[in-house]
Amino acid sequence: MFKTLLVFLLTTLSYSQVHTITGVVSDDTNKPLESANVIAKPLQEKASLKFAIADNKGRYRLELEKEVKYEITVSYISFIEEVFILEPNASVLTHDFKLKPSGEQLKEIVIKHEFKPILIKKDTLIFDVKSFANGNERKMKEILEKLPGVEVDKNGGVTVQGKKVTRMLVEGKSFFGGGSKLAVENIPADALDKIEVIDNFNEVGFMKQVSDSDDLAMNVKLKVDKKKFVFGDVEAGAEVGNADNGFYLGHAALFYYAPKTNLSVIADMNNIGKRMFTYSDLMRFGGGMSSFLSGRKSLTNLYSFANDNADVVENRSQFGAVNFSYDASPKLAISGFGIFSKVITASRTESANEYLNNSSIAFENKLQEASNQSVLGIGNIKLDYSPTKKEKWYYNAQYQSSTNDLISTINSITNINSSLFETISKADNTSVKQYVEWHKSYNPHHTTTLVVNQAYDNNKPQNNWFADQPFLSGLIPLEDDLTYTVTQVKKVKTNSVDALFKHYWIINDFNHLYTNVGNNFSTSHLETASKQLITDGSINDFTSAGFGNNVKYQLNDAYVGIEYKFRVGKLTSKPGLYLHWYRLLTTQSAIENTLSKTLFQPQWDIDYEFNKSETLRLMYKLENGFPEVSQLANQFSLQNYNLVYKGNALLQNEKYHSASLIYSKMNMYRGVNWNGMLRYNKKVNTIRNEIQLDGINQFSTPVLTDNPETTYSANGSFTKRIYRFSLRLNSRLSWFNYSQTLNSVTTTNDRTSQNVGILFKTAYRKWPDFSVGYNKGYNQFSGITKSNFQTDALTAAGDITFFKFWTYKFEYENLKNTNNNNQSNFYDIANTSLRYQKKNSPFGFELSINNLFDNNVKNDYSFSDYLISERKTFILPRVFMFSISYKL
Repeated sequence: MFKTLLVFLLTTLSYSQVHTITGVVSDDTNKPLESANVIAKPLQEKASLKFAIADNKGRYRLELEKEVKYEITVSYISFIEEVFILEPNASVLTHDFKLKPSGEQLKEIVIKHEFKPILIKKDTLIFDVKSFANGNERKMKEILEKLPGVEVDKNGGVTVQGKKVTRMLVEGKSFFGGGSKLAVENIPADALDKIEVIDNFNEVGFMKQVSDSDDLAMNVKLKVDKKKFVFGDVEAGAEVGNADNGFYLGHAALFYYAPKTNLSVIADMNNIGKRMFTYSDLMRFGGGMSSFLSGRKSLTNLYSFANDNADVVENRSQFGAVNFSYDASPKLAISGFGIFSKVITASRTESANEYLNNSSIAFENKLQEASNQSVLGIGNIKLDYSPTKKEKWYYNAQYQSSTNDLISTINSITNINSSLFETISKADNTSVKQYVEWHKSYNPHHTTTLVVNQAYDNNKPQNNWFADQPFLSGLIPLEDDLTYTVTQVKKVKTNSVDALFKHYWIINDFNHLYTNVGNNFSTSHLETASKQLITDGSINDFTSAGFGNNVKYQLNDAYVGIEYKFRVGKLTSKPGLYLHWYRLLTTQSAIENTLSKTLFQPQWDIDYEFNKSETLRLMYKLENGFPEVSQLANQFSLQNYNLVYKGNALLQNEKYHSASLIYSKMNMYRGVNWNGMLRYNKKVNTIRNEIQLDGINQFSTPVLTDNPETTYSANGSFTKRIYRFSLRLNSRLSWFNYSQTLNSVTTTNDRTSQNVGILFKTAYRKWPDFSVGYNKGYNQFSGITKSNFQTDALTAAGDITFFKFWTYKFEYENLKNTNNNNQSNFYDIANTSLRYQKKNSPFGFELSINNLFDNNVKNDYSFSDYLISERKTFILPRVFMFSISYKL
């Protein structure tokens, strides 16, 4: 290992054999040709092709090998290619290209070479995979990490030039609902031919010029020999070294792509905390909503199926997914997916809590142990019908069913007494979601869209609390008993119907007018009942003490809106004004409350394009939010062992302003990439919970106040390519100012955080992949008290191939937490693996070690309006795993 690293370090210092050539690409009038493609093709074996893209001033930069002869070709839309031959060891440092018009209006740049590393259209980047891969990559994720401007985070999220990929496609069709994690971690690297990145993506081609989509899609083009056969891989692994723990891993990813039929199957079972998808991916699966109404709040909470299962002491998960598409005819396509997930976990946490009263502090040491079983099934089918090239219909239907069974034990020791609580919870949830979309283009100037969306949810959670002594004294009406058992049943049924009609009028190339008419109608029925089960068999019903809710809720939002989009030079502006008629009706305890409001909601989007690689965008919106049914339920309900909640039937709407400023710049000539975002949110009318705190016991109720809440946030990144390395700087800043009422005293609170980081990694495919990073974080709270904590995070990762067939990988994280008393805790986690696979062999063998240092816990600090907590989370032990994979 030491020798390998030494060779790597020596290699990084020996870059004197590089010949850098620069120049300018322009037309015959000396006008710079921005984004011109510059390709350097080696004219001898064992040398790699090089490429560059001209910046907004037409400048390009190529780093070539001195001993190699190159044919440098420049291409640009509607211009004749120009070729320059660079001899080996040439002393040429600069060369300018002047292209002559071809007289033809080409739709794209065509490079007449065997390799096309990167192809540029108006809104599309196309990467040729073989120009970036070295052949040792296993999965799509490893390919993406080598594409310029593309990054993949540890959760499988993909960003391109700082913008997040929101839709994942394979051969132009949605892959498992469009989520990225299942694609990047399962599609074999050797199946990839090209990667297309499509900005302002829209499924309906003729809607692209009017829909103003913010979606960034990534489309995977497969190799020709992968389009008619089954391909993929299977893997099986078992613990070695300490088989007493019984750790195992089984995984399969199989794909079949043909001109009319596509089928993908992914299956996984393991007990090492490896999760198959992120929460954002799962919300995409469970969304079941038209993208034209994607701003609506989801009714379903699926977080327990996608949280971080690694921070547990036991984990067993089973996952299966099927994705299919079938072209029934040239006009009709059928697609869909099915998801099954079963997760069984056991967790253990220790917390030292300080509850901050206005005049005193209560201390609590809490040990919590929990076991949870979650089962989820999702079925989704979508019909895509195109009667003509200018008309499109979609119908999508989805069914979900889930159960959550939780057993939790809490040992709470305070400065007054100690208590033992046990919670047994069971939740059965079902939902049905469907929508219809219709799009029609009548002529080049008029297009219409109609969307109808329906969603139904039925949730039935049931909670049982057991205690060895009375709890929540004064808040719940307990009768004396030997032990204490409280049960609560909750039923929530929600249904919503959303309709939108939109007309697009293209007046000319510089002026568009969009008209919107819509209505959203939602109903909810909330029922809760709480009671104490006495040891002698009698029942102490809490209804007479103000517990138990029966609320019927209706909210109707009818609206009309107009948006005017115009372009002046490099500036594109789209102001909009919406008029909403809201009517909220609630019925509880035979009393009806009605709230009707007519509200104007303006919005404005402004885009300024300095050039093709530098943009600035400003967005502003005024919105109103109405309370949910649980916030309006005016009877008491028990939330957990130390919290009672009561809604407020008199709540009205919140009003808030939101604005954001986004800047992006990419300059391949200088090897620089800038991305930055500023956000501002201000709530004028705010719904916030008032808290009554007695020791650790809490009573909470929401109130509407005129106290504003203001949030400022900023984040940015700067990436610079330095020779064959990449340097990345990033920062995140935030400030949240709000008022909180605690025990009838209102204080002004400030929460602030700052985070800065640096990452240095190799960026040359012939070298080992290596990265090292450092992040420094600060968090402050000022309110009832002042508190702060700091974090120091050091990360490192490496991927080294040696002796052709061996690949060694490692990743390391060291996190240190320091509180305002200058007390520190830390943990470090390391994972490593060694893999052997011959290039043309279907078999691969891998020895991996998770949690190499056998750490037992993770530590962290946190604070809220009235609570400061130091938490210790127990995690899975060290796992030695030997696995065998077979590639089809």
